[in-house]
Amino acid sequence: MSELYGEITFSNASTRSGSIKASDGKIYNFSHDEIVTTPLPPVLRDERVRFRLEAGVPRAIEIIVAPAQTRAASAAAAPQAPRSTPRPAHGPSSAAQGPYRFLNPYNFVRLFEKARLAHHALGDAEPPPHDRYIGLSGVIQCELTATTPLFISDSHDVDVTKGEKGHQTFQFFRDPEGQPAIPGTSLRGVIRSVFEAATNSCLVNFNGEERLIYRLTPDEARKLVPARVVEAKGEWKLAILEGSVSIEVFNPAEQEPPMQYAAWLRRYRPIRDNHTAAKQPSSDYARRTMMTDKQLAGLEHRSACEAIVRKVRHPDPKKNLEFWNVVQIAPPGKLPARPGRDERKISGYLCITNQNIENKHDERVFFTERSQPITIDLEESIMDRYRELVKDYQERHEDDVKKAGSHAERPHGKRAGFSRFVLNKEEATLRDGDLVYAMLERDGESYCVRYIVPVSVPRVTYDKRIGDLLPNEQKRCTNYESLCPACRTFGWVWEGEGEGEDEGKGKGEQRERNERTAYAGRVQIGHATLVHSAGTFDATLAILSTPKPTTTRFYLAPLRGKPKAGLDDKDYNYDTPGMRLRGRKFYRHHGQQLRAQEYQSPKGNKSDQNRTICGAQQSGSRFSFAVRFENLAPLELGALLWTLELDGWHHRIGYGKPLGFGSAQIAVRSLHILDPDQRYRDLLASGLRDALGQKDHWITLFKAELARIYGQPFAQLPPIRDLQALLNEPPLPVHYPRSAQHPVADGRNYEWFVGNKRNARQRLALRLSDEDSEGLPIIDRFGQTQ
Repeated sequence: MSELYGEITFSNASTRSGSIKASDGKIYNFSHDEIVTTPLPPVLRDERVRFRLEAGVPRAIEIIVAPAQTRAASAAAAPQAPRSTPRPAHGPSSAAQGPYRFLNPYNFVRLFEKARLAHHALGDAEPPPHDRYIGLSGVIQCELTATTPLFISDSHDVDVTKGEKGHQTFQFFRDPEGQPAIPGTSLRGVIRSVFEAATNSCLVNFNGEERLIYRLTPDEARKLVPARVVEAKGEWKLAILEGSVSIEVFNPAEQEPPMQYAAWLRRYRPIRDNHTAAKQPSSDYARRTMMTDKQLAGLEHRSACEAIVRKVRHPDPKKNLEFWNVVQIAPPGKLPARPGRDERKISGYLCITNQNIENKHDERVFFTERSQPITIDLEESIMDRYRELVKDYQERHEDDVKKAGSHAERPHGKRAGFSRFVLNKEEATLRDGDLVYAMLERDGESYCVRYIVPVSVPRVTYDKRIGDLLPNEQKRCTNYESLCPACRTFGWVWEGEGEGEDEGKGKGEQRERNERTAYAGRVQIGHATLVHSAGTFDATLAILSTPKPTTTRFYLAPLRGKPKAGLDDKDYNYDTPGMRLRGRKFYRHHGQQLRAQEYQSPKGNKSDQNRTICGAQQSGSRFSFAVRFENLAPLELGALLWTLELDGWHHRIGYGKPLGFGSAQIAVRSLHILDPDQRYRDLLASGLRDALGQKDHWITLFKAELARIYGQPFAQLPPIRDLQALLNEPPLPVHYPRSAQHPVADGRNYEWFVGNKRNARQRLALRLSDEDSEGLPIIDRFGQTQ
């Protein structure tokens, strides 16, 4: 007995019977008497249902979506829609009753908890040679059927519309004869990713050396201490410029000091209205003089200076802070010897980062009242992390800087300017005299540096690299004599040891000349040629989100147990003890019919953020391709055959997968095995024999051996359960998290994450793939669930 989902494809009212195409790919006949939903619709056709399968007969059939109403509403709203527009799959709610729920477009396939066996066809082993036949070789002829619209982008045929903010239009990939096709490289990547997940292979494309970046909270940012980088005879130090207050040590239990470390220098008129000053226009804060270029007297960023300052209290009681306000500034020795009443004279350095946020109004002057500043050793690792951080800032804003053109440092309209260190590439490398902010912590009686950053409310890198949260056996293969199943089957290139490299040597330089650094794959996949088109259509797509691994509630899970909701950010991040990566990221199959509102740009809006596609193939289009293999062990061939057909589940290929595009099923149409003796006995003989009848035998061998190795029936292995959940029919609508049930024109999906973080009672985490049947609710930016 098992629970399945499906769609009613036929119904006869007089015989009170019908047919359901189920999520396992099979068609089952049913009786109307088994339908538990009331009242029964007058016409049964295309309804999505959930049912219990007993002895091959659907029981307790529950109608979960009645798309006839949805189609009527869609037709009324868009009578001009072309016939080729895919029909909706899900109605306005995923269940007969209750609030609207949806599934995230991606989830993760868990990693096997047990390490791979050594010297085993489904474990780590040295690959076979290419100069002789010692295994199974042959060719598999496959047919790929698109089950949702399919689009494979041709990167060489891109049109940029200048009048529409750089909007790009892509054409479907074509072979040298000009016919629509799917490149073999695209097929290879898709097939390998599933093969890797099912065989416990390494994560070949995983960059474990990267440190992710997150934004420091305002409370933590207040603990950052201004400092100046000092280099002398190759030794690097930080001179601490703590102003007139004592250094606050890195300790979350301590409150921020009421007095700011650096002096404030009013320099800008905020782009966004300064409500604090407007509410109390007579306060010392609101009446501060804005410094002009003339008053700066030629001083630039990093310039040594003197300043006359006066203490000012911020009028907003929530901020609870005081600061020294710069009344007058000049190069050293150019100010009056004695300051005025309630004023003091300081010596320091001018720090300018530009008007890089809309409500910014002040720059800073770093100073200390000590005769000699405290100096702390600046370790190379801290300097390296600073370089990583600044390069991330620069790369993150690279496209926006290009669009801004000249004078990108200045605001334009409602857009803030860009930070100095974003515009100047050389600032990623620290120099003598650079001004930074330091997070300090106690080291006995003195201090040490935890990290340094370029701005006062910065992004910072996690202490841990991503690879620190991945088991060693899942990391990219590095030893030719011990390659994982996927690297032996599809190929391997050694790309260096990362942190284990010899000092002074780059990737690939430290290996001995006689050591192997590459292995050619034993599986070659050709282009898939179009054999039947079910039609084509053009569409301007909704904005595709970029991967955001800093969304830790979606990307991380506890080492023990399941993902937990309700945890604070500090308890759910890459530095939190006991956290792990969830596994391999896969995009969900959305169901065999898509809702146009989920993939089309609202109102047809075009910008540089979204794309128009031309010639997308409708679901039902079929492609043919060949898979050639050599020297595979029977278990490897079984794994490859299972990966291709996936028990009838859906591969995900091409562009627009988060929007539902690119689901496809692959069927093995023929399988021929090479007989080398026959091939070379007769020059005219191909040596290939029909082995399609043995396909199920090899697949069964693979399933049985994988179950034996990992101690569970094949279908109950967590990675297999996750693959089935993600690549089979979904129980709910699938789309990006958002703050309203219907998509919004500017794609403000981030509001869902803002609201989820704001509501401490929720802070929802992504469930495990095979347990994610309840989905997620709509959450607005205030944290309210709809």
